[in-house]
Amino acid sequence: MNKISTGAAFFDAFLQGGYDSDVVTTIYGPSGSGKTNLCLLAAVRCVHDGKKVLFVDTEGGIAVERIRQIDPAVDLQKMLFFTPLTFTEQKAVLQQLPSLVTEHLGLIIVDSISMLYRLELGQSEDVYDVNSALGKQLGILVEIARRSKIPVLLTTQVYSAFDDRETIKMVGGDLLKYGSKCLLELQRFASCRKIVLRKHRSLPEGGEVAFRIVEKGIEEKKS
Repeated sequence: MNKISTGAAFFDAFLQGGYDSDVVTTIYGPSGSGKTNLCLLAAVRCVHDGKKVLFVDTEGGIAVERIRQIDPAVDLQKMLFFTPLTFTEQKAVLQQLPSLVTEHLGLIIVDSISMLYRLELGQSEDVYDVNSALGKQLGILVEIARRSKIPVLLTTQVYSAFDDRETIKMVGGDLLKYGSKCLLELQRFASCRKIVLRKHRSLPEGGEVAFRIVEKGIEEKKS
């Protein structure tokens, strides 16, 4: 089974080699938990390994300075950024991704898949149409991963269940659960963050590892 590095040795070990190359992996968690950092770390490592990265940034959170902190020598010419401002623009961007797939492409990232979707839900009178559109976007990404063996990383936001404030749910819910073969929940604490494996096709669920965000990426927090 082909895998790509997460960009951190301890995280690679946690996933027994890194991210699977033919599936969609979804990373979810609250603001500031490290979702974008994990994406950037994987992107930088992918470029270091000689591949290109397609990065769809819906939140305007990508800072070139942060990328250069992780690796000052990274070749930014190998990262193609898209910055859709509406859910319609996001749809258009994802529809053109299959035409951009080449043997040189090593990773696709959408950070996040849910923000513009969530805004569209708040403005639309037809929830079914919005959910259907998101489902089609996910279908495009799943097909690219399966056919071209190109890993796809998605991030999504979270919210508390109305009847149980302790239960955290992903924005995008069942659509993302079914479309993703790997689900990673990020939790934020005062002294660290934690990655919890919620779904994987070959690893047991519930495994976890604590980490800190540092200048060069992330580092494991030893107990």
